[in-house]
Amino acid sequence: MTLSTKQRRATAVILPALIGLGGAYFAARVFGSYGWALFLGIPVLVSFVSSLIYRRTGAASWGSCYGVSLLSILVLGGLILLFAIDGLICLVMALPLAAALGLIGSTLGYILGKRLSSGIARALPIIFVCVLPLLMAFESQRPIKPQLHEVTTRIAVAAPIQVVWDEVIAFDRIQAPPTGIFQLGIAYPIQATIKGEGVGAIRHCIFSTGPFIEPITRWDAPRTLEFDVTANPPPMKEFSPWGHLDAPHLHNTFTSEHGRFQLFEEGGKTILQGTTWYRQTISPDFYWHTISDHIIHLIHLRVLEHIKMKAEQNG
Repeated sequence: MTLSTKQRRATAVILPALIGLGGAYFAARVFGSYGWALFLGIPVLVSFVSSLIYRRTGAASWGSCYGVSLLSILVLGGLILLFAIDGLICLVMALPLAAALGLIGSTLGYILGKRLSSGIARALPIIFVCVLPLLMAFESQRPIKPQLHEVTTRIAVAAPIQVVWDEVIAFDRIQAPPTGIFQLGIAYPIQATIKGEGVGAIRHCIFSTGPFIEPITRWDAPRTLEFDVTANPPPMKEFSPWGHLDAPHLHNTFTSEHGRFQLFEEGGKTILQGTTWYRQTISPDFYWHTISDHIIHLIHLRVLEHIKMKAEQNG
């Protein structure tokens, strides 16, 4: 039976998206694994199957195969949101990677769709679908210790170093409304309090999702404040049409381990520098840590700009 163009496109979009939905459910909800199989394996598989189907069922250019594959990936994202497997923010952040991987999968599907016999062309997607859960299970049983990342941000403050120090150790509520990505649910800093003074004091940096608990490990007033992080709140509030969504990646996939404020006098101003050390268990690390670095830099700026404003007002 010959399919119409609309039927071919619908089949090449919906069937791979449903396969991807099953894979996403197994990865996130069964294995709790946010790794290579989820973020690389599924986009490649979905785009490959989509392109293969579209090419096998009629004439198609590579561009049209990629277009259909990309549409299938977008439909997959909608299904993940609809079935509350994950939230919108994570899907939006993963989209550039999925679109890039779609180039690989759709190219393979296009090439093989032209060259393989019908039997092999039908068998390949089935083989890949069977292998993917095995890769997820293997990945979940062989966790790799995540790399420690460091992010540093600095600004100049037109105030004496002691005045800046007094704002660093504990700052009052940030009145500036959240902007940019913080409006989408990414956790943002609100206030910092401290109990005690010197090494052993406990600092609480309160975010929109809860407090970071920060026991002080170095107190070199007014130059250096260092602290460990013994409790981390969720890194975001995921958006879902079903309201609150407690996705597995909100727990222990991002961990801040240590922080430091450093103050320097330079050119009649105080240089204020904030550094965060963190780990994350989401793979591929080269992609996700780039996003995390940028978010942490924005968090730093929100805090440092507030301290700068208060110090300059008081200095």
